[in-house]
Amino acid sequence: MSLILFAWELGANYGHLTRQLPIALRLRAKGHQVFFVVRDTTVAANLLGPHGIAFTQAPLDTSDKRLVRPPANYAEMLLASGYSEHATLWGMVRSWLSLMKMFNADIIVADHAPTALFTARLIGLPSTIIGSGFEIPPNCSPLPSIRPWEAIDVDSLCRSEERVLERLNAIATALGGRTLSRISELFEGAGKILATFGELDHYGLRDGENYTGPIYRRDAGQAISWSTMDSTHIFAYLRPSVPGFEALLTALSKQSADIVVVAPGIRRAQAEALTRPGFQVFAQPGRLDSSLLKSTDIAITYGGIGTVSAFLLAGIPLLLVPQNIEQYLMGHCVESLAAGLVAKQLRTQGHFSELLERLLCNPVYRQSAIDFANRYAGFKPHQVIDKAVYLVETMLSYGGISKVKTSSSGSDQSLTPLIKSIP
Repeated sequence: MSLILFAWELGANYGHLTRQLPIALRLRAKGHQVFFVVRDTTVAANLLGPHGIAFTQAPLDTSDKRLVRPPANYAEMLLASGYSEHATLWGMVRSWLSLMKMFNADIIVADHAPTALFTARLIGLPSTIIGSGFEIPPNCSPLPSIRPWEAIDVDSLCRSEERVLERLNAIATALGGRTLSRISELFEGAGKILATFGELDHYGLRDGENYTGPIYRRDAGQAISWSTMDSTHIFAYLRPSVPGFEALLTALSKQSADIVVVAPGIRRAQAEALTRPGFQVFAQPGRLDSSLLKSTDIAITYGGIGTVSAFLLAGIPLLLVPQNIEQYLMGHCVESLAAGLVAKQLRTQGHFSELLERLLCNPVYRQSAIDFANRYAGFKPHQVIDKAVYLVETMLSYGGISKVKTSSSGSDQSLTPLIKSIP
């Protein structure tokens, strides 16, 4: 059977490996070998270790440069991740080359791993990408702004893209590989699982795109139950690093409600000081099972695609408390649906109390969340896993997307109808 290399290069926390792990387990159960190259080995130890899956550190820019200003689009995100320096990018590409050859990989499955995708393209290694809208930008040039509230000059976006292409194409030419005419070719040259819903695409709904829906787990973590059943229920999944965390906890403590706070990384002393009857605090991830969700009136989270999707699919309105641009854009999507609110820069106790009151008192938010849930009533995350596994094995059988798309007679053999046909 095949050796499948899973790559995770950018981003933080558990979302990327949580998305890749069930795919890897399914492929391993079918007889394939799987190996992970990861950004964060601590996260990998926690998620992959219990399953006996081997992993190693991904090649990264370790210069720890300070940004003059936040990245304005995907190209500038790459420039901030090592692409601004030829030697740094060259080192990352050579490292990925060594890993792919060392493990004799037959295909890579990339989750927010653009350098791995570029390297695979150089050597003709089949690749599959999986990600949310933010991690798989649209097929256009220049790549659009990720700061839509700012007036960003298009020429500036073009210059950023040209700078990235100059770096990548210099390496491609040196190694005898194909050059790129635009950055988005990296993503169009691979089998793709856009693991989100159209309404939750950070870049907005894309015409003709095949949205599969997200991969997330509701059965992982410790069991959680409400203290009482005859009161308002507020569930919060946050991290202590979220700006305004303590002000939000204070605002929650003032609510006449049964409250559960899941905050991985919270200090034990802080959790114990907050815990009281009707106010539970957990330092480890909790299980989002149906018995918990069906009684939840409001959910609070920082804006990961898996958690947001789980709550919306249960018809629960949201308060989003983002801590980075990706999560803020997710909040904008939720507000556009009228299914929740976003905490912006003002994060005082009073402001949080006001947002909670609006969500509790205005039935529009609950109804909009219910409408979303009804639109996707038949959705199950395992369906996306099925599609991803099928795509990987199809890519392996045909030897890459270019061979899948065109048969010997020249007719279109696109994977899209094949993927859509899986129930």
